[in-house]
Amino acid sequence: MGNIVIKISALIFGIALWFMVISKKDFQLTLDVPLQFVKLPENMAIASKPPQTVKITVTGPSLNLIRLSKRIEKKPNTVTMEVDLKDAELGTTKIRLGSNNFVTHDIDSIRFVESENSKLILDLDLDAQIPQKASIQSNIQFIPAQGYLLADDPQITPDTVTIFGARNVVATIHEISTDHIVFDSLVDSQVYKVPLDLSPLPTFATPTDSFVQVTVNVQKTETKSFSGIPVSLIGFYDRTKYYLDPDTVSIEFTGGKQALDSLSVGKVIPVLEFNRFEIEDADSLQPSIKLNLPANINRDKAIPTILVKPEYVKLRVREKKPLDKPAEKTATPAETSTTKEETSK
Repeated sequence: MGNIVIKISALIFGIALWFMVISKKDFQLTLDVPLQFVKLPENMAIASKPPQTVKITVTGPSLNLIRLSKRIEKKPNTVTMEVDLKDAELGTTKIRLGSNNFVTHDIDSIRFVESENSKLILDLDLDAQIPQKASIQSNIQFIPAQGYLLADDPQITPDTVTIFGARNVVATIHEISTDHIVFDSLVDSQVYKVPLDLSPLPTFATPTDSFVQVTVNVQKTETKSFSGIPVSLIGFYDRTKYYLDPDTVSIEFTGGKQALDSLSVGKVIPVLEFNRFEIEDADSLQPSIKLNLPANINRDKAIPTILVKPEYVKLRVREKKPLDKPAEKTATPAETSTTKEETSK
């Protein structure tokens, strides 16, 4: 029994000794690490497309390398290759990456391995930085609930965004869109905060905003009717000769509640232009409906349906009254006698 205990103790001691020796020995590890650019002058920007990561080899004690691998899984920027552009000049330049670019965080005894056979050479193109204003295009879908409608086009604020970047990179960027988002079953007006889709932008193009606000006007759908509204015949014509038949109509509006609430009899004007009858070669036409609405109401969106009864109004010509014939003059007895005497003579 005593021999077994001694043997197990010796085995454990040997493993511990081996592990201690191994932990102090340096090993190498190949990593893909982020490439970072620092201290770039404000009037300059990167115009080329350098890689986001570079493959490097590091060396250090095995335990530290294990700790490093675990740390990188949680925080990729634990190890980086930094390029200092403080003294950079406009144009294309080649930069050799080495131990002076190697940066580690919170991990000791890890060193960069220089390789003569595989040197890290970076081609970098620098250009003047300029601001470029781009319009914002909506890629959002708003769907009102049943019985509701969108009473206006969604309003994006701001409607433009300024993008800073290299001249030859951002000069061709004229618009940027929002993320594709669907808002469904809307029953009231709201303001939404929506992110911009920055994926099409070049790596080193920076927008001043990454979100926009979108205001949506949602109203409950209702109907409102008016009857006996006079139809106005406008234009140059003989008002004693032409008239409309009928000269009044009934109108039914379907739209958003707030928009319909702003309507009254005096603000609804059915109109027909006299010249339209000749231009369209027709004796009956549909009247146009003029509405005196507040400036903030979008008529096409807020009042999408207008029904006029009767649908068509005719242009009539008044009939002329026949003129009365003058009565025949009857000769008096004296005139008859005089005429006979003249005849006998």
